[in-house]
Amino acid sequence: MSKLIVVVGATGGQGGSVISVFLKDKNFKVRGITRNPDGENAKALTAKGVEMVRADLNDEGSLVKAFEGAYAIFAVTDFNEPFATMDSEAAMEFEYQQGINIAIAASKTATLQHYLWSTLPYSLKLSQGKLPIPHFDSKAKVDEFIKHDKQLLSKTTFLWYTYYASNLFYPVYNPIFIKSAGKYVLLNPGNPERTPISSLGDHRTNVGIFAYSVLTNPPKNGGTYVKCSVEEFPSVGTYFAKWGSGSGRLASSQSTSVLQIPLEQYQALWPKWGDELGKMMCFWELLGENSWTTLPGDEMIHAFELMTETAKKELVTTEDAFKALDWSPIL
Repeated sequence: MSKLIVVVGATGGQGGSVISVFLKDKNFKVRGITRNPDGENAKALTAKGVEMVRADLNDEGSLVKAFEGAYAIFAVTDFNEPFATMDSEAAMEFEYQQGINIAIAASKTATLQHYLWSTLPYSLKLSQGKLPIPHFDSKAKVDEFIKHDKQLLSKTTFLWYTYYASNLFYPVYNPIFIKSAGKYVLLNPGNPERTPISSLGDHRTNVGIFAYSVLTNPPKNGGTYVKCSVEEFPSVGTYFAKWGSGSGRLASSQSTSVLQIPLEQYQALWPKWGDELGKMMCFWELLGENSWTTLPGDEMIHAFELMTETAKKELVTTEDAFKALDWSPIL
C-alpha cells in the first residue's frame, strides 16, 4: 500500500521540487495543499497525479484535515509573502504563527511517522544578538516550539536548504556590468573574501532529491538537523566568479568583482531587502565556516551522509544551475 506524503507549499519552489521527486516513486501517494486548488498551477499538479486539497496555513483546522492519513509531511513557510506588505517584525510573527499552526496540525496526525520541516539557523542566538535575520529566526523559533513537543520532535527532521543559485535574481544581488572595466560587479556589505557561500545549486531539482533521501533513509535520531548543500564556496568572490563562467556571460574569474560597501549604504540602496539580505551576508562573514551550525545540544549532519551515490549524481551543481537559468531579464 502506498504511503501518503503531504506537501505544504505544493505550488511553490520547495514544495514543487519535493512533489516532482516523490511522484517518481510508486511507493508514495502525493497530496499537495494549496489555498486555491482551482488555480492553474494546482490543476497542473492534479493532471500529474497529485491529490490537491484546499488548506490555509493561517487556519490550523484546515491543516488538520489536510494532513489526515499522512505517513510523512514536508512543511515549509514563505517569509517573502508577508514581507511584501509588512515590516520585518510583523512578517516574522506572521510566518512564525503559520509554522506553529503546521506543527500543531502535524502533532494531531495519528498516522504521522516523519515530519520534514524546512528551517534555517537561529541567527539571533548564534550571533549573540549582533545580527538577527528575521527570515531565519521566524523559522528557527518554530524549531524551539517543536523541541518542546517530544512526540513530534521524535518524528522531526530539520532541513536546512542553503543558498539558491536563483537568489541572484533578487535586486540586491543583480550583477552590475561596468563597461569601462569589462566586468560584472556585485555589491556586498561584508568583506567578500571572508563571507562564505554554502550553495544549494538548483533548488527546483535539489530540494526534492534531498528530501527524498532524508525520508527514505532518515537520521538515527529524531530532531536531527540536516544541511542540504551541493558545494561550499570560501568567499562571495569565488561564488560570483562561478556565476561568471556558468552563466556564459564571462570567461574567467578576472571578469567578475565583488565590491564591499557599508551595510548602511546597502540598506539605503534597497529598502527592506537591503536590510534583510545585507544582515544575512554580514552574519555569514561574522560566523564564517560556522554559519550553518546548530545551537548547543543539537545534532547536525550533512545530507550526503544519508544519500545513495545515485542520488548524489542527480543533484544539479552550482555551475549547471547557473547555465540553466535565463539571465537576460536582469542583465
